[in-house]
Amino acid sequence: MKVMIFIDNSNFFKSVYSLGKDINQDRVIDYHKLNKFVLNFLSKNPQYQDQKLLHVRTYYYDGEYTESIIKKIKHHITSIPNNDFNKDKLKKLNEILDKSDKRMIAQKKEMDRMKNFYFFETRLKPLQYFPNQGIFQKGVDVQLAVDLVSNAYLNNYDIAVLFSGDIDLLESVKLIKSLGKHVIIFSHQSLMSQGMIMACDFYKDICRLDETQLNEFTHIFQQKENHNDLIKKE
Repeated sequence: MKVMIFIDNSNFFKSVYSLGKDINQDRVIDYHKLNKFVLNFLSKNPQYQDQKLLHVRTYYYDGEYTESIIKKIKHHITSIPNNDFNKDKLKKLNEILDKSDKRMIAQKKEMDRMKNFYFFETRLKPLQYFPNQGIFQKGVDVQLAVDLVSNAYLNNYDIAVLFSGDIDLLESVKLIKSLGKHVIIFSHQSLMSQGMIMACDFYKDICRLDETQLNEFTHIFQQKENHNDLIKKE
């Protein structure tokens, strides 16, 4: 059976971050190992034990930090009078600018690294910025939904593995199921809508993965001390 993986990175990153808070660890995602984790996980499912599973491709979706968004933030800053009344506002905007600049550099390095991954494609949509809305994604979920459905119609996969619980994908999930495709979803329980749980064929709360499974697609960046350990030290 052919397997395709679709990663909504904003949702997936938040899932792993939320998991880290739950288990008192900072975990970093190893995207290049995700396909091996998925195939290993599916192979242990009774429905797929006698099936030959083939990873076709992984699609990664995210908002992209660009020079354009940096310019828009800078323009917003320069449009505000520099006085005591706007002091706090300007401070926050400059913090946003600094973070955005650093994230743009970090993201570019990450994308350059991902170019070396086999059977892995990135789908980036420029992030948007408006003074009254801040930074936000636009078109990412639409691109994911289009790829999910078009690849189903082209019969490019039998199983869609989705790393996202976004309710915006609900109708796409229902449609590809009507085409006979299986839909497996991984997400943190706090980011998973009830509608998506009901619609997919199988949902796995990443909080219920054991440490061995987590180590297959993440690694510990920092082990945090729990509250009881801190009390003992004091």
